[in-house]
This record gives sequence, C-alpha cells and structure tokens, in this order.
Amino acid sequence: MIVLKAVSLVVGVVFVMAVLISALETVVLPRNGFTRISRAVFAMADRVLVRSWRHAFVQESCRTLYAPMALVTLPLVWTLAVTFGFSFVFWGIGTGSVQHSFEISGSSLFTLGFAQPNGVGRIWLTFVEATIGLGLVALLISYLPTIYAAHNQREMGISLLRPFAGTPSSPVDLLASLDRLDILKNDDLWRSATNWMLDLDQTHCAFPALCYFPEGTSGQSWVASVGTVLDAAALLLSGLETTAPVTAVDARGPMMLLAYGMPAAVKIGLAAGLPLEPPRKLTDLIGAAEQPPPAIAVDRSEYMAALERLPDLLAVADENRERCWRRYAWIRSGYDRAIRGLAGLTRATPAPWTTDRPAATARPRFLRRRPIAVDWSPAAAGR
Repeated sequence: MIVLKAVSLVVGVVFVMAVLISALETVVLPRNGFTRISRAVFAMADRVLVRSWRHAFVQESCRTLYAPMALVTLPLVWTLAVTFGFSFVFWGIGTGSVQHSFEISGSSLFTLGFAQPNGVGRIWLTFVEATIGLGLVALLISYLPTIYAAHNQREMGISLLRPFAGTPSSPVDLLASLDRLDILKNDDLWRSATNWMLDLDQTHCAFPALCYFPEGTSGQSWVASVGTVLDAAALLLSGLETTAPVTAVDARGPMMLLAYGMPAAVKIGLAAGLPLEPPRKLTDLIGAAEQPPPAIAVDRSEYMAALERLPDLLAVADENRERCWRRYAWIRSGYDRAIRGLAGLTRATPAPWTTDRPAATARPRFLRRRPIAVDWSPAAAGR
C-alpha cells in the first residue's frame, strides 16, 4: 500500500505539472504549434463536430462551432485535470479514501470549502491548489480576449481586401480592380498588406487555434485572402521584368509582401501541424527561374489566361511568356503547399487559384507531435 501511495503521489504531481506547463505555454509563453493537451482537445472536438452530417446546414454550423467550442473546452479540461491530479496527491499523502481525496481536491480548487483535510501540511496543500485554480481563471480571462482581438485583426484585413478582390477573392480580379483605380503604385497598399501578413504570422503561429476560427463573412476564407494577396504579388513580379517601363509599377512593394508573406504562410501551416518544408528565400526562388518550372497547383493555361485578362497591366510579349511563367511557378512554389494544406485543414470556401484546390488532410492527431497526414495529389483536391 505504501508503494502504491507513493506512486499515486508522483503521478499526481507529474499530472499537475503537465497541466500547468501546458497552460503557461498556451497563454503566457505561446510557441509555434499546439501543446499535447491542446492538441488532444482540438482533435476530440474535430471528431465530434467536423464530420459528414446528413444536412449541409448542420455540417456548416458544426464546423463553425468547432474552434470556439474547443477553445472554451480547453480551460475546463485544465481544471478537471488539476482536480484529478491533486486527488492522486491527497490520496498519496493519506487523507482517507479515494472519494474523500477527490472531494478535498474539488473543494480546494474551486474554493468551495465544504471539505478539508487534517494536518497543517495538508491544509497548506489545499491553499496551493486553490491558488492554482484562481490562476487558471486569470489565464482564461486574459486568453479569450487575446484570441478574439487577433481574430478581429484578421477580419479587418479581409474586409479591406473584399471590395477589390470580390467574394470569393481572386488574384486576377484584385489586380484588375487596383489597376483600374490606379492605386497599384501606392506604397501604402503594399505596406498595409505586408503588415497584415506579419500580424497573421505572429498571432496564428502563437495561437494555432485561430486557423480554425470561422470568418465573419460567408464565402470569404482567410486562407483564400492570404493566397489571393500572394498570388497577385507573384503575378506582378513575374511579368514586371518585361513590362515595368510600360506600367511604371514599382516591384519593391510586391517583393516585400512576398518576402514576408511566403514565410508567414509556411510557418502558420507548420504551427497548425502540416508537413511542410522550411520557408525558402524569395531571392533563391527568383534565381531558379531559368530552370524547368516546379509542379504547382496553378496550371500554365491559367497563368496565360490571367495575362490575357490583364493586357494593360502585364503586356508580356509572346516570346517572354514562357520565361514569366517559370518565374511565377518558382515564386508560387514557395507557398503553394502551405495554402493548399491550410485550405484543406480549415475546409475553406472555394476561391480561384487558392482554396478551390485544397489538399486532402487527415484528422488532427491526439497526442503525437507528428505532422498531420496530407495527400497533395491533384486528384485529392477534386480537380
């Protein structure tokens, strides 16, 4: 019995420490990716809510509730785990039966005071547990506003993009609208888009749960908005080498957006658990443009059709089109899988060139840190 109680004490302490570390890493010192407990909670919520329901309305409603429900459930799981952990501790130090130990733990954590142990040392332990309970409440109070503030910041960027890119967003429509309004040359446009991408990098890598939060506007996916901005910049950068004297569009804006935006998309995908390669430098991708184009989700015919729709902005001569296509393909390869993976993971609304060709992602894992299984083949995207 003594050995069993000693094991119970050690297990309880380890359990409580694991919960505290998870809570601190999630709220106070967030790192890229989920903690083990957070991953388990979101995986369970995914299996309960994100499934093939008979009615489309029920399926969409459950998908919308997935992230908020999992996020609200997480503090509850922390609290229950601490309660069970201290129950092991109290039973291990001899406070009576298992039921009485559980009552003392629950009474202490929730500061109810209906049960207390005997002895000064055991009473001090109830104070420690009550302090932990209050700390978890304080973390919850600070955590939820932080999440929703970051979500609102993301929605603000989508709202600014919507009047120009349409719903669903399209990179060709975005460039056509901006060119028609003669604001492509405005440095503030690219600076604002770059800052928005940097904000997403900071918030969605630190809090991967944001990736699953629904958009405020139906049909306007945040993944599609990110892909649209990156594709618009890649389109410009691929053709400006031969058309800059005609259009007088400065390439520095698109280059800055891609230099910061491509790594941001990849890092967000890595934080969400996708099996992606580390981000590549934009200069390296542009330097490889003389090589055969890599395999990407956008076809050559789609790129050529985009040039036809933008004759004034990208007046590329026939002899230069193949070179421009290779340039675009190499730039797109820097974020192609990240956008496709995030589109499949979030089940985003289809949008041209981005979320209309998602990768087939498996269910999130419960405890393992291994990346989520992904099928990148075009057949998996339903093309």
